[in-house]
Amino acid sequence: MAAVWYNFNDVESDKSAFAQMKQCGKEVNLYMIKIAVVGCTGKLGSAIMKNALKSKDVDVCYAIARKGNQHVGKTISELIGGKSDLPIIDDIEAASGCDIYIDCTNAETFMSSSYFKYEKMKKPLIIATTAFSIEDIEKINLLATNIPIFMTGNFSVALHNFIETVKFYARKISLDTDIQIVEYHHNQKKDAPSGTALLIKNALLEVTNTINVDKISICSIRGGNIFGEHEVIFANCKDEVVTFKHQASSREPFTDGAIEVSKWTINQTNGLYDMDDFCNA
Repeated sequence: MAAVWYNFNDVESDKSAFAQMKQCGKEVNLYMIKIAVVGCTGKLGSAIMKNALKSKDVDVCYAIARKGNQHVGKTISELIGGKSDLPIIDDIEAASGCDIYIDCTNAETFMSSSYFKYEKMKKPLIIATTAFSIEDIEKINLLATNIPIFMTGNFSVALHNFIETVKFYARKISLDTDIQIVEYHHNQKKDAPSGTALLIKNALLEVTNTINVDKISICSIRGGNIFGEHEVIFANCKDEVVTFKHQASSREPFTDGAIEVSKWTINQTNGLYDMDDFCNA
């Protein structure tokens, strides 16, 4: 039976729940979940660390960057502020004391440098990057037979609900409807279209067989410090246009989601999970 990770800060205030779990024969761990953030110097990785340092549920025990990164050897406080003296290291295998990895690198680095290390470490893994090839996904599925893996391009629960809303509407559209997905991100984002835009497109194609792939287009816009914005536009030949929009004004929805997902994933059996699994649990 998988262990239940319980926030030790809440034990005194919720003794009944704690006792109930013990009576059910569940193994209860009374300490914070130890996370290792891989790709800690990137935008998402550093934001996750900054948010996690304020959390009562998780503890950033390892901050990992690529070999040769200018921040290796420095403390995370020099990167994100604060007073932590946790050093930034460059070896995934050195994080043997973590409970779960959160990988915020990129598909190329993950597959060429990190994949086999995760295979060796056999710890739960969050994959917070996109642009994997079909072959890459097959290998990740294979890895997931040995460890629980959660993979998503977007940790926002509101974004998940946005996609569910768009899917509901798409079931009713006429055959002459064109669909345009417009995604906006900061000018340092490497992949285009974004993983979230592709997620939306695939969700629309799966919801009904009446939508032809040729009817869905994606437009990618890169500029400034845009955190993330997605529009789905339905335009038919009867002079009607319907637009759905999700916009994030900071990275907090993504970092909050990554932390919550980590707490959930650590209690799962081996397998590959996504936001559908998390939100519908």
